Amino acid sequence: MLNYIRKQSDSWLVKSVLWGIVIAFVATIFYSWGVGGPTGGRSGTLATVQGQEIHLAEYDLYYNNLVNFYRDQFKGQFSEEIIKNLDLKNSALDALIQKKLLLLEAEKQEIHVSDKELADRIITIPMFQKDNVFNKTYYQSFLTQNRLTTQKFEESQREKMVLEKIEQLIKNNTQVSETEIQEAFKKEQEKIKFRYVEFSKDHFKAPPPTDENLRKYFEANHKQFEIPEQIKVEYVKLTPKSLENSIDIRDDDIEDYYENQKGEFFVKKQFTASHILIRSDSLPPSDGLSDSEKEKILDDLDGKTKAKAEEILKKIRAGADFAEMARKHSDDTISGANGGSLGQFSQGTMVPEFETAMGKLTAGEIGEPVKTVFGYHLIKLDKVEEERTKPLAEVKEEITNTLKAMKSRQRARRTIKKIYKDAKTDNNLIRAALKFKTETTLSELFSRKNHDLTEIGVVPEFFNTAFSLRDQEVSFPVNTHEASYLIKVIERKPPQLPKLEDVRSAVTEEVVLQKTSSLTLEKFNVLTQRLNTQKDLAIIAAELGLEVEETPLFSLVDSIPGIGNIQAIKDSVSQLSLDQTTGASSRLSYFLIQLVERKTAGAPTPDQTQDLYARLKEEKSIHVFQEWLENLKEKADIMVDKTLL
Repeated sequence: MLNYIRKQSDSWLVKSVLWGIVIAFVATIFYSWGVGGPTGGRSGTLATVQGQEIHLAEYDLYYNNLVNFYRDQFKGQFSEEIIKNLDLKNSALDALIQKKLLLLEAEKQEIHVSDKELADRIITIPMFQKDNVFNKTYYQSFLTQNRLTTQKFEESQREKMVLEKIEQLIKNNTQVSETEIQEAFKKEQEKIKFRYVEFSKDHFKAPPPTDENLRKYFEANHKQFEIPEQIKVEYVKLTPKSLENSIDIRDDDIEDYYENQKGEFFVKKQFTASHILIRSDSLPPSDGLSDSEKEKILDDLDGKTKAKAEEILKKIRAGADFAEMARKHSDDTISGANGGSLGQFSQGTMVPEFETAMGKLTAGEIGEPVKTVFGYHLIKLDKVEEERTKPLAEVKEEITNTLKAMKSRQRARRTIKKIYKDAKTDNNLIRAALKFKTETTLSELFSRKNHDLTEIGVVPEFFNTAFSLRDQEVSFPVNTHEASYLIKVIERKPPQLPKLEDVRSAVTEEVVLQKTSSLTLEKFNVLTQRLNTQKDLAIIAAELGLEVEETPLFSLVDSIPGIGNIQAIKDSVSQLSLDQTTGASSRLSYFLIQLVERKTAGAPTPDQTQDLYARLKEEKSIHVFQEWLENLKEKADIMVDKTLL
């Protein structure tokens, strides 16, 4: 599913799905009650917000959940570099600060959640329902599996509802003007094309630095090259996987799990379909025309669009291949390139008009043109799978694996806890591990910044705990989804300031990088001015040994073909007149740009206006809420100990 979304991220179909994923993730992370996570861990205070503390344990749990979310998305490609590029450490802290601010503001505004409101929310949560009715057994089963008390869960739900209330209070006051609708329509429907030359930010290489250059830079920036504190640890790692073969699952356990978690095996009605989209042209510039005249023009445009769709349908029914016609004629270029295929999707994914028309078709049938806000669709229904609950026989192996994973994880945690209790008597981790038939491993020296331990991987809980320990101290059990650990620091090297000779290559690399970046920026500014005067990209490209590239026509709300979704470039280009030039940059490159074509948007239809209003209100309300939140943050007394991140 994720691969499909990534490939089709510019498609009309998946834009709303992508936005939904983002919103759902933000809501889940922001309002989560934080089940699972490490036992014990770091103590102390990371930050205060208006005098209220954010504890390290709270931060670690939140941060680890965030890391685990992205680990699931990136799978085997997940790395420390991704954590750094996404700035997950600061993102986790910012979210916790915002949460504290919102709860304080809710208290100030006397926003509360009654017992009845809380009860009404809980009984409507689908995972706690059987046949659409709240089931207490399901509820208690969920609490047990997630190691939650009723009080803890209900407090978290009450807090979540308070946060939702104050957010909705701010969002409900958001208004969208006619001017904003017109501007948004113009941005979406207007299309532009430009030529450009791209070169990297290190394109113009600086000469090697002299010894004197290196000495001066090192003396001015010696802290940058400090060798940080390093530790060596002895640890026990016990993975649930290693215990699964020793776990026996009874048929009674499988049946109980199936009955208690039946909703997990419900599958919505699934469709596999293809379509050809013919977009309706927007109203051309029509100043001075009456509403009735505009309506007539729109009706004519709509009629032509429908007639085009009907003509394509006629050719298909006469024997033309649907996939080939989609490749030639569909205005949904993403699915069109794939023969119109939309893949498999659940009921409720598409806009209502599309789903209603599709629901009347039988597998293999192609329907009459159907109108939505996107235009006219020719829909071919390839396959239908009715909603159902998978029978026990179909999911028995899946449940067996789930139960084995759960029970082996519990056994691993129980064993680690026993080793911990035994080791605490004399701080002898090796002896305690052998008693329970496990082994200890000795790590290499590592730092907070550089800790590439192959046997551990990307596990922030492990490293955070290691650096919170005193020498020769055995940690509390550290439990993650993949493994349980005990850690003991057996060697520590304090931070050191190296001599220039020891880090000459790193200093040289840094000096060359800075001088190269400065030189390339200087050249970019000169070339931008020169292009503005000469208007000839080809000459500049030839001098740089590069090619002049050209985009196809594209909308400013979409990603720039061949470049990416870089807002700074789109903002620069949107201000240009025909043949005007500009310079712009991305994180890694500079761009010299010349506008070559602009296709104006006209005016939106009534349906388009209604759709735009709904979307703009939602987007603007999020923006307004974030601005209000930032304002709260600026006024608040916030203290953070960044050394603990």
